[in-house]
Amino acid sequence: MGLRELRHNTGAVLGRVRQGETIDVTEHGELIARIVPVQDRAPAPTLTRLANEGRLRRAIRPGYRPRMRAGDGTDKLTDALTSLRDEERW
Repeated sequence: MGLRELRHNTGAVLGRVRQGETIDVTEHGELIARIVPVQDRAPAPTLTRLANEGRLRRAIRPGYRPRMRAGDGTDKLTDALTSLRDEERW
């Protein structure tokens, strides 16, 4: 299916995919995308592959977020932006 046809008939195309059809999308005759039903798509094990290649180091404590420092009650960024805008000419 051409990109233009997909753009003009997106709802109908997604309906076909929902029914189990796989759609190849082309642009100027070159395949650029494939739309597949969700149940047919196997999740890509990218993180596992990268870890096996030594290109990824898994988190020791996944989900850990350091505590934010308490603010002093001022909004320095807003004050700086306001002063910069005051200097602009209109």
